[in-house]
Amino acid sequence: MQTVTSRRIFAHDEFLGQYEMRLPAGGFVVARRVPTVPEHEVEEHTHTEAHFVLLMRGAYVSSAAGAPAVAERPLLIYNPPGTTHRDCFRGDGGQFFTVSVSMATQRHFAYAVALPDHACVLGRAALGVALNMAASGAAPTPHDGLIVESLCAELLTATALDFKDVLDRAPAWLRRARELMHDDCGTELSLSDVAMVAGVHPVHLTRTFRHHFGCTPGDYLRRCRLTKAAALLMDTSAELVDVAEACGYFDQAHFSHTFKAAFGVSPRGYRLGATTGRAGLPDTRPA
Repeated sequence: MQTVTSRRIFAHDEFLGQYEMRLPAGGFVVARRVPTVPEHEVEEHTHTEAHFVLLMRGAYVSSAAGAPAVAERPLLIYNPPGTTHRDCFRGDGGQFFTVSVSMATQRHFAYAVALPDHACVLGRAALGVALNMAASGAAPTPHDGLIVESLCAELLTATALDFKDVLDRAPAWLRRARELMHDDCGTELSLSDVAMVAGVHPVHLTRTFRHHFGCTPGDYLRRCRLTKAAALLMDTSAELVDVAEACGYFDQAHFSHTFKAAFGVSPRGYRLGATTGRAGLPDTRPA
């Protein structure tokens, strides 16, 4: 009989590292940390909330789109809500800076900026803001909250601009395919259906989609369905079975299982957190 191992779920501002400095600032938490878990002991885990990781020192291994095999220079990674990975440091002497984004803050900014919906390495603009934040936060005081919160908002804006550049560089047919999956995520879609709309072979679609967006078309469709479900759950009068059907799940049990496996919280738990601010996961939307 096969044993099923539960994947560890990381809550807000939870990382495999001990912090040397930590400062809550509005709906953000910034911290400078050192890794505490050796590479061979790091297991696959899921982060329920969005966050940034700035590599400051050491050798870092990441599955984020655009990351080298081993990063050994300053590097900024954005991980959206529900990111599952086993990113870790290789060897000793590592140091990293994190920016955690709370559930309410993610929802608030989603109306103004379109953040990436996949883990990715960010460009020079966002990296510059993060480096500035890390430098200015060397020895913060509680009175620095407004300054740090402003830098965090600037970081989100720079991240959104980086992501817009990625979208702009994608071929028109790939953007059409992405828009189809986003707009029709509640319907039955096959890879052949999407490839036909794009006018390319399914293999070419899959390869190009991963190159630009860091995931397969199937991964993206799943994220769209979960994001749509999270938005619908904000309406407390909506029955879970109706939310499941609207998002393309064949029954409520399948929906609940998929939702919890991705984000570490049940649909009911998310609804409670989103409406009370006590728990749950951030509400995001694909661009």
